[in-house]
Amino acid sequence: MPLAAEVPDDAHEERENQQLLLSKTKGGPALEGLLVGSYCHDVLIRGGRVVGETLGGAAAFVSNVLDAASPREEEQEAAPFVVVSKVGHDFAYASAPAPAQRPSLLCASPTTSFHAQFSDTAASAHAPDRELRRVRACDPIYPADLPDRRFAYGLAVGVAGEVLPETLERMIRLCRAVLVDAQALIRAFDGDGSVGHVALEDTPYARLLPRVAFLKASSEEAPYVGVETARRQCCVIVTDGRDGCRLYWDGGEARVAPFPAVQVDPTGAGDSFLAGFTAGLLWGLSATDAALLGNFFGAAAVSQVGVPTFHPKMLQAVKEILEEKTTKRSSPFINGTTFTFERSNVHDELHAALQEAARLMSEQQQADPANGNGGDICST
Repeated sequence: MPLAAEVPDDAHEERENQQLLLSKTKGGPALEGLLVGSYCHDVLIRGGRVVGETLGGAAAFVSNVLDAASPREEEQEAAPFVVVSKVGHDFAYASAPAPAQRPSLLCASPTTSFHAQFSDTAASAHAPDRELRRVRACDPIYPADLPDRRFAYGLAVGVAGEVLPETLERMIRLCRAVLVDAQALIRAFDGDGSVGHVALEDTPYARLLPRVAFLKASSEEAPYVGVETARRQCCVIVTDGRDGCRLYWDGGEARVAPFPAVQVDPTGAGDSFLAGFTAGLLWGLSATDAALLGNFFGAAAVSQVGVPTFHPKMLQAVKEILEEKTTKRSSPFINGTTFTFERSNVHDELHAALQEAARLMSEQQQADPANGNGGDICST
């Protein structure tokens, strides 16, 4: 299966691409990524009453995990990736106690906002049963909004229709490999903003699928994606919460075990999974091994409300595990080879080690209940 990014026709562009991708930082190649998707205002409602407001949007959750888990030199303050997102002048988290970590493009329209209505019969205010409604939508992200340079990888992670088909196509031209969240392609919104889905094959995105490296979908989204058709064009990952995830590619498939978590808010779980999975690829893991890291961070996301806060001791443990298990490995984002999909001979060891890190995370959350609020939530 090809790496999926379009090869530029112009030889000069190709040489420029290689030069940028292989440019050196201290200790190794720079792996700069391009993250396209907006920040949001998330309002949590139960029984007709607002019980919390928090920073949301895929850009928030994905950048949070990439900064936490991507390999980088100690001198680097943040992982090397660019976020292209849009917010309005009403954006509440530009300078909040736990702000959006990467700057956004300001536009005249208001910031995208979602209301999450939780079941009245739920056991807690932030129970997993919820209905989403988009109450405001910021301007979409246009191709001209993207930087005019090459990137090792791209993540298209729209939540409110902000990643246009032509924007995704531009990403494919700019990036060596592109990973896409299916919700960016198949979400549809009724007149009242209720979230629904359309079949991927009926959208303008369908023709771009053969040029995408990975497509992530939840188990609820998978029927709209058409896994059996899509797997012949790219690797499809279907997440299924407490049951882990499955990978499907042309000629094979694999199930990847989950990590236990006490779910208090499912928001951002899929985003955090995709970011953890991408970080695993950056470490040089095979796709099936990288999905373990995706499951790990997906579980971490649901255990807190809003953008989660990761304890430094837990992150250090994860980093040490990855440094040990990825010795002498090279990320396909650097070397230009095709991806490896099958599990490696360290898969079970990696799972066991991450299980221990998950236990450590659970203990730390129990010792510090305030961590359950995650990023920056305003209880009302």
